Amino acid sequence: MFLNEFEKYNSQYEKGIKKISVRSSYPKIVKEPIDLKLEKSHGNSDLFFNRKGLLLHSVHTEKNKNFKVIYGYNQKGTLISIMKLLSETNELISLSEFEYDEKGRIETETVRSFYYNLGYDVTEEHIHTYTDSKEEIFMSSDDEEEDEHTLYLTYDSKKRVTEEKAIRNEDELVYWNKNEYDKDDNLVKEISLDEHGQPDGVYEFLPFKNGLTSGYNCKSKDSSYLREYSFTLNEKGHWINQVMMNDGEPIYFYDRTIEYY
Repeated sequence: MFLNEFEKYNSQYEKGIKKISVRSSYPKIVKEPIDLKLEKSHGNSDLFFNRKGLLLHSVHTEKNKNFKVIYGYNQKGTLISIMKLLSETNELISLSEFEYDEKGRIETETVRSFYYNLGYDVTEEHIHTYTDSKEEIFMSSDDEEEDEHTLYLTYDSKKRVTEEKAIRNEDELVYWNKNEYDKDDNLVKEISLDEHGQPDGVYEFLPFKNGLTSGYNCKSKDSSYLREYSFTLNEKGHWINQVMMNDGEPIYFYDRTIEYY
C-alpha cells in the first residue's frame, strides 16, 4: 500500500470516531425471473482509530479474499510502515516502508509484495524530490514487465496542486491536468490537456448543497455526463449512506456505519 491509498482511508476520520465500516453494492438486473437486486461490490472496509485519531488497523472484505492492514507510526505519530496480511492465515501480502526528509515531507515509499505461489516478490519504489513549488515522483519496480512513471506536480502559494502531469518511460504522456480553485480553496475545475497542451476535456465540480449532494460535469470529445453523489447524514452530520449516479441513474450504493468513543 502506497501513501495515497493510506490517505484515502485516513481522511475519513472525524473527531470522536472509533470505527468506520463501509459496504458497497451496485444494481444488477436478473433476467430469470426478471428482478433488480444489489450485488456486493469492491471497496468494503472497516477502519479502526484510536482516541487521538490515528488509524491503527483496517479490515478489507472483497469477493475472493479478505485481508487486514496494520499501520505503524513513530513516536511523533508519523506513518513509517504498513503491513498487509490475509485475514484467515496472517500470510504476509505486502510490506510498505516510508522515509521523510528533514522538513517532514515524504521522500521514499517502498512497497514489497509477496507472491508465494509464483515463487517471487516484487519491490516498487516511489522517490519524491522537491524544488521550490514543484514536486517530482519517480515510480519504479524491479518487475521487468512494469514501466517506469514520473509524476510532476506544481503547487501554488497555498500548497494547492495547480498542475499534474504523468509520463511513462520518459516520453509517453499518460495524463496532464490543470486545476482551478475558488476563493474558499474548493476545486472547481480540472482541465485535461493533450500532448500539445491543448484542452481535450474538463471536469466542472458542483458545490455541496447543504452537505447532501455533490458531483461534477464531465465534458470531452469522447463523452459527456453528469456525476452526482447524494448523501444521508446522521445526527452528527457525518454521512451514512451515499448514492453515486451518472446522469441521474444510480450506479453504486455505499452504506457507512460509524461507532464513536
